[in-house]
Amino acid sequence: MEIYKFARRCNVTGEGMNEGWVTPDQWWFGKYETDAENWCKEEGYASLEDAIDDDAIWWTEWDELDRIGWYQSQHPDGREAVWVNAE
Repeated sequence: MEIYKFARRCNVTGEGMNEGWVTPDQWWFGKYETDAENWCKEEGYASLEDAIDDDAIWWTEWDELDRIGWYQSQHPDGREAVWVNAE
């Protein structure tokens, strides 16, 4: 069985992710643009573009896993990702 590792986990879907949307405080991660758009509207922005212009959210990639741990899944799309503590 192959295990897939992910740097973050989507707050909306629970899927593991190595790229996606993030807020400056690093408390919200979204895998899909539609989830990022919904987050922006909940935060009072008229659009995703307005939130990006305000540096309230942006899209990024994580090239490395955290030394403390990571999320892993048996599925390449990150479904059912669970935290693995490396310590």
